[in-house]
Amino acid sequence: MIKTWDRLCDLDEKESQAMSQKFLAVQPAVGVYLLAWTENMGEQTEQSPLIELAMAIWDVMSRLNGKQLPEVSPEMLEAAEEANTGMLEDLTDGSEFQLRNSAEGLATSFNQRQLLGFCIEVLMQDDADQPELAPERVGMELLVLKTLIDCFDK
Repeated sequence: MIKTWDRLCDLDEKESQAMSQKFLAVQPAVGVYLLAWTENMGEQTEQSPLIELAMAIWDVMSRLNGKQLPEVSPEMLEAAEEANTGMLEDLTDGSEFQLRNSAEGLATSFNQRQLLGFCIEVLMQDDADQPELAPERVGMELLVLKTLIDCFDK
């Protein structure tokens, strides 16, 4: 993931646009989903690496799969987001102990924990010392990225 992220960050504008067009052509529902989320973030969108992380995840998972990932449908996105939102709602209703256990379980048993962990590192890079000061958008971005990982991992 680190090599892919570095490669994507080093693309010039023309290469970046070509990569984006390819991504949108093979994953149109994901493109619409991401655009809707970035619109929801409003002014915070400019600071968000959400779309770049989504394309990096797609690229890495395609390479690991050895072929292009199947197209994600709007229904798949909706179902995965619903499941992830439900998990988050359960966590907010639970105790701090339950929250810690759930976070540890996700960190150790989630099939794509390395990808999700990398995303967390990128999203929190400016707030690693004081995570409680991270922008609100980080939680939304993690929800979106976990939803995409879940869909691509099918």
